[in-house]
Amino acid sequence: MQPTSLALLFIAAFLHATANALMKGARDKLAFTWWMLALSSVFGIPLMVAGWPQDAEAWTLVVVSGLLEAIYFIALSRAYSYGDLSQVYPIARGSAPLFIVAWAGLFLHERPSAAGMCGVLTIVAGLYLINLPSLGDWKRPLSHIREPAQRWALLTGVLISAYATVDKVGVAHVEPVPYLFLIMAVGCLALAGQWLHAGRRRALLDEIGKGTRQFARSARLRIVLAAAFGSVAYLLVLLALRLSAVGYIGAVREVSIVIGAWMGVRFFAERSGGVRIVASSLVVLGILLIAFAG
Repeated sequence: MQPTSLALLFIAAFLHATANALMKGARDKLAFTWWMLALSSVFGIPLMVAGWPQDAEAWTLVVVSGLLEAIYFIALSRAYSYGDLSQVYPIARGSAPLFIVAWAGLFLHERPSAAGMCGVLTIVAGLYLINLPSLGDWKRPLSHIREPAQRWALLTGVLISAYATVDKVGVAHVEPVPYLFLIMAVGCLALAGQWLHAGRRRALLDEIGKGTRQFARSARLRIVLAAAFGSVAYLLVLLALRLSAVGYIGAVREVSIVIGAWMGVRFFAERSGGVRIVASSLVVLGILLIAFAG
């Protein structure tokens, strides 16, 4: 892989993890997400128009992916409401490759190689360790598997694997950059139903304006940054795709898992920092093994 590709992917990983940290810090995660998607969609209008899909199949893929993205953001916001950034982000991002391998085995009858199976087991070990308060308390994940944060994070991983599969087909019908903003617009429209509910409408308005003028400026700046960081992260990945193999790109970008775990420990003072960073590193190693085994 070229050094330029690596640099682009590391920057993209940092930006993606930062966008998630900003979402985690929001008072109402789902309201924050809607504003973030709305802002990205508005600024992406020229790109959407330039790459407007020309056939029904392309539109079907855009709509399906956008709806999956909307459900994904609901699950992710719920996970962050219950759990830590350094717990939820690695589980959600790290479990997705496991589900993709499972779907490939179930529906395409693909079997991972020996190196790929080692990668799967490494990810499983990392996801197990990430819930440990300490290495000595090794039974705790088994007794706490019913915690809401873990369940919502795993559902988020399922949804990532689902929309990633749809997107693989979608970008063959629509140019990647317009496709990105189109699915964000669909997701924004799907989540706009919140405005019809009085409680959710109040949460949406509170997220950008309640409290002091300083709070309102800070909240709006966080939304702008999250929208910009998320979009730029994806665009950097697209640039890297022009320079290196696709399989390597998807694996290397998941270094964001370690960055996200570190941010949770560093900026949110989350517990079990050392164990979670080590566990996140194992998840990334497993993803690399699966990618390079292919």
